[in-house]
Amino acid sequence: MNKLKKNITVRFFSIDAPSSFFDEFESNYQANQSSDNNARIINIRNKKHLVKASVPSFQSEYCVYPVTIVRERNTWQTKATSDGKISSIAINQGIIGDPYFFSLIPQLKMIMGFTSGPSVSLKSVGTSLLELFSNSRSSKIKLELIPKEKEFSRLTEISDYSSLHFKISSSSLSDVSDNAPQLIKNLSNAPYLEGNMQLALDLAIDEKDDSGLSKENVIEIVNYLSNHDDCTVLKVKGKNPDGSAAHLDFGNAFFIYKTEIATRQKYIDENVAQDILETALGNYKSLAK
Repeated sequence: MNKLKKNITVRFFSIDAPSSFFDEFESNYQANQSSDNNARIINIRNKKHLVKASVPSFQSEYCVYPVTIVRERNTWQTKATSDGKISSIAINQGIIGDPYFFSLIPQLKMIMGFTSGPSVSLKSVGTSLLELFSNSRSSKIKLELIPKEKEFSRLTEISDYSSLHFKISSSSLSDVSDNAPQLIKNLSNAPYLEGNMQLALDLAIDEKDDSGLSKENVIEIVNYLSNHDDCTVLKVKGKNPDGSAAHLDFGNAFFIYKTEIATRQKYIDENVAQDILETALGNYKSLAK
């Protein structure tokens, strides 16, 4: 059997949570390791998730907590065999879905991870994971991509936007979340979109026109699209407060780590995943200095 190449993109998120979350994290993590195999299946937002909390390890001066999640994919409906038989997928005490691999570093208030499933859900799965280790269900936990450059903070400083340009695969718009910007929802529902088209949009912006995009709309769209591997171009043009031209490129604005592996399996092994995350952490430390 030939080896398959898989492209991996590790993303880094800062954790915005009450101080009590970090104070109680270690004990709550240990509580989730109480079963013999350190795993349990739970329901999160109407989807089954297998959560496996592995033994923490020290990487340099940081204690790293590795967690693997398999998120149920409801699109798996039937099994078809070569003899033409179509039947349901029978599962006993398990689920079929997409794997998500995370490393939590409380000292840095950071979580890093990757998935071979839809990349758009990495942030939401990571947020749900952290909520499992919180004693307070009323306390909000937020994840934000860690910016590598000052470009992202400049987005809020632009006084007058003139254009938004982005390229994205139509396949990533087939199942957008409820909190997606209205522009993205409209694109998702467009009747002319086909399976795997490459969309290139260049939107002129006039903030004085009530029918156009507002500053808040632009920030919301950039925040959303920056989470997508399929968004290959993301640029904003406008004017600085002093009237000079501003050209912001968000294609390389956040910390990520990319690599490629060769495997004979269709899934990524947990040990391989943790090796990738360990290398990614080392890469992050060297770039963040």
